[in-house]
Amino acid sequence: MSVLALVRKVGFAVGLLGVGLGALPTAATATRQTGIAVNPVTINPVTVNPAPAAAPATAYPDAALSRSDQGDLTVLRLDGIITPGAERRFVDALHALPARRPVMVELASPGGFTAAGYRMIDAVLAERQGGRPVATRVRDGDSCESMCVGLYLAGYPRYAEPGAEFMVHAPRMAESGHMTMRSTQAMVQRLVSLGASPAWIQRVTAAGGFSGARDYRETADRLSADGANIVTDLLR
Repeated sequence: MSVLALVRKVGFAVGLLGVGLGALPTAATATRQTGIAVNPVTINPVTVNPAPAAAPATAYPDAALSRSDQGDLTVLRLDGIITPGAERRFVDALHALPARRPVMVELASPGGFTAAGYRMIDAVLAERQGGRPVATRVRDGDSCESMCVGLYLAGYPRYAEPGAEFMVHAPRMAESGHMTMRSTQAMVQRLVSLGASPAWIQRVTAAGGFSGARDYRETADRLSADGANIVTDLLR
């Protein structure tokens, strides 16, 4: 059963699907599809006050993970901070599902630890490469921030209700609490390789969204209007 048929079955309103689940977003394919290199942004450094040294991962509560089976679809909801513990439970939950069973990953997260988030992204991409349909969704009243945005982009289709909020910014290192140009550039490149529009990335950069001086927020309906290619299917 297709993801389109599945989401209709469980009551989601969806638009036209633009690409198949098998076409995974890699740096090479992003360049071929857009004609723009995955490193399209020059991030100008600004002077910011460094944050205090970050607490270890054990100081933060793990995101809650719940599973709901709805007919032929499993919904995995991640609610809270992306930590190594949340990552392990999320990856274990994916691996425990029957082969090729479609999954909807529902997200409500302020972000969290970069390394854990990247491993979760890689796990979702590996599941899709293995033939499992994995879509993502953010509901009205929920937000997907920082590392959560990359995890959201790893799925396809990417559903969101109009008032769902998304936030990107320059990441800070878990060990020191400082932002670095290298980690920010790596994150921006990953967002583009996962499908974010390079033109939108440029607009966010021009507005100071990756400078370390501000958090850049947009609602799902605005992202769709801006052609960001973050949300692929706006739920009405």
